[in-house]
Amino acid sequence: MFRLLVILACLAISVHGYANGAPKTACGDLTPQHGAKLQTDKPPYFISGLTHVNGDQKLNLKLEGGDFLGFIIQARDGQNRVVGQFHVVDSQHSQTLDCSAKGDTLTHLKATKGSPLTSLEFEWAPPAGYKGNVKFMATVVQTGFVYWVGRVTKDVTVE
Repeated sequence: MFRLLVILACLAISVHGYANGAPKTACGDLTPQHGAKLQTDKPPYFISGLTHVNGDQKLNLKLEGGDFLGFIIQARDGQNRVVGQFHVVDSQHSQTLDCSAKGDTLTHLKATKGSPLTSLEFEWAPPAGYKGNVKFMATVVQTGFVYWVGRVTKDVTVE
C-alpha cells in the first residue's frame, strides 16, 4: 500500500497540466511543459477552414477531431516567425496569449478532465499588408499524458 502511494505521489508531481492555458514558456516550441512523453504518431486532430484569405479579412477556423483538454495554436510564416492576431470566439474555453506580440497565440481556458472539448472555433487576422503563406501549428493535449506537439497543422495563403 505504501509503495502505491509513493508511485501515485511521484506521478502527480512529474505530470501536471495547465488548466488555465499554456504557460508563456511554451511560446517558442509549443511544448506544454507537462513532463510526459509527447506522441510521435499521427494525431487524430485537424484544423478545418478555408485555405485562402484576403489580407484585410479575418479567417474562421476550427480545431476538431475528438476529445481534448488543452491546446496552443500559432500561425507562422516561412521563416517560422509567429504572425497575425487571434480573436477569441469561445470565451468559455479559449484565450489569447501574448508570445511575440499582442494576441499572437491562442490557448485553452478552464480545462477540466471530466469535460473535454470536441471542437473549438477561432478567428485569426493576418498582419496589415501581409501577403504570403502561413502555417497554423497546434499542440493538442488529449490527456496530461497524451499530447502532440506542433503536429496539427494547416497551410493558408494570405492574398
